[in-house]
Amino acid sequence: MTTRHVSHNILIVEDEWLIALDMEMVIKDLGHTVIGPAANVAAALLLIERSEIDIAFLDISLGSEQSYPLADTLHDRKIPVTFLSAYTTMDLPSRFRDFDLLQKPVAAKDLSRQISKMLNT
Repeated sequence: MTTRHVSHNILIVEDEWLIALDMEMVIKDLGHTVIGPAANVAAALLLIERSEIDIAFLDISLGSEQSYPLADTLHDRKIPVTFLSAYTTMDLPSRFRDFDLLQKPVAAKDLSRQISKMLNT
């Protein structure tokens, strides 16, 4: 019996182009579809409104903005979110301390493991 791979839509919000590109390549190599990447809150909100999203990776610091409004929106829609940052969990606002946090830069194996965890696969 063979298991069929199901492709999922994964949102990337990251303002550092090289990090976003690296994540995009890993996600595509895993057979998933990348939504974005978006480099700021406004662009990300448009993608959220216009796209079907299964899970999301959000860089916390987006230039002069933070991605917390995006996390609220996605959480309200029951879309799993993982933050990406050099911050620690204790640096996050209390309402986000239960969210997963990956330290940047994220290794491909850690990104892959987190995707599996978020998709329950």
